[in-house]
Amino acid sequence: MAKVVPFRGIFYNSKKVAHLKEVVAPPHDVISEKEQQELYERHPQNIIRLILGKRHSEDTEDNNRYTRAAGFFHDWLNRQILVQDAKPAFYVRETDYSLEGAIRSRLGFIGLVELEDFKKGGILPHEKTFSATRADRLRLLQTCKANFSPVFSLFSDPPEEITGLLREGIRASEPDIDFELDGICQRLWRVTDKGLHREIAQRLAGTPLYIADGHHRYEAALDYRKQIASKRGRIAPDDPCNFVMMYLTSMSNPGLTILPVHRLLRDVPKEAIDSFAEKAKAYFSVKSLRSEGPNPARLRAEFLARIREGAGKGVLGAVVSGQSVFYVLQVKEGIMDRLFEAEIPAVLRNLDVTIATRLVIEKILAFDDAARDKEENILYTSRAMEAIDAVKTGRYALALILNPIKCTEIERVSKAGLIMPRKSTYFYPKALSGLVINKIEDY
Repeated sequence: MAKVVPFRGIFYNSKKVAHLKEVVAPPHDVISEKEQQELYERHPQNIIRLILGKRHSEDTEDNNRYTRAAGFFHDWLNRQILVQDAKPAFYVRETDYSLEGAIRSRLGFIGLVELEDFKKGGILPHEKTFSATRADRLRLLQTCKANFSPVFSLFSDPPEEITGLLREGIRASEPDIDFELDGICQRLWRVTDKGLHREIAQRLAGTPLYIADGHHRYEAALDYRKQIASKRGRIAPDDPCNFVMMYLTSMSNPGLTILPVHRLLRDVPKEAIDSFAEKAKAYFSVKSLRSEGPNPARLRAEFLARIREGAGKGVLGAVVSGQSVFYVLQVKEGIMDRLFEAEIPAVLRNLDVTIATRLVIEKILAFDDAARDKEENILYTSRAMEAIDAVKTGRYALALILNPIKCTEIERVSKAGLIMPRKSTYFYPKALSGLVINKIEDY
């Protein structure tokens, strides 16, 4: 099972960077090209230059966004823009945010977790990855030899005992870091108490960890360790490449929020667009709602409300380019069992993301596995209105609007040794990049 240890984190030096909110960023995979530029302009040492550097037309094997990232990292360390803590710590993080009019708080901590192959069952994935993104994260790791963004993982702790230990560990102290970014309050405490380290590690030792966010980063770390082992012949158990930086929080934490991940598809053949509603009737009960009229906001709200009402009942929405209706699709009873009983295990078969992938994207729109693995073919967003606008303005051919996955479904799928389709979940808020850095090797 999981081995969790403290480490000497690297932080932005408050004497050189006055406002931390100017240099941190979301994980690389949720940053648009526009947001990338905004982060570049926000501060000359923003972490974006490390996690998602710009590509240039004159890039070469020796001068590219990965080598530039390594150059920035090395330079910032030398100039003490980034500084390493003197003592190993668990870094306790509390995030306060507002959602649907309510204030929520999520408590967790950042530590190092020993890498394990998924087949051992101590660390479990829940969704499929993209091969190109995995290769991209591996290249960054090979070049920079550091974790700039934590893998976000969950553990089962129904009595909230570990969360209680974390709260007790910070009860008498003010946070070392405290700032607000985009309406979200971020606080961090350094916990250097060795006794608390041991107690938390012991409690987690018999508990599997479920990767919530950062599958590509975790798989890249596994690949990196394998390459180092191949070069050296063997790796000592405490070698830094045996570990990856993780943000860990309890599955039963009331501040844990999972948003839906909607699908935006481009390059859909015109024939598939024109025949969408008719083909859908083979698998779904199809209801059409007006999408255009004098009050578009009301029509959209009604459409989204119908989808939310169908949560857990195989209901999803579709917005099709050039059509003045919204489609509310409810999968026909027994259809997934009849089509996929021999192919898809029961724990996966009737998930909304499976229904959307297998019935709509594969059967109705005829996207094969290669097409689904090309990230430019499908965009993923947690914002339903953004997805609708993208189709209505002609930027995408079709949008699929989904309900969110439940934490219990992630646990069941992971325990069964299975994985969901790509981008099945969006954990909110994301764990920031650049708040803490873990250096794996010196240059």
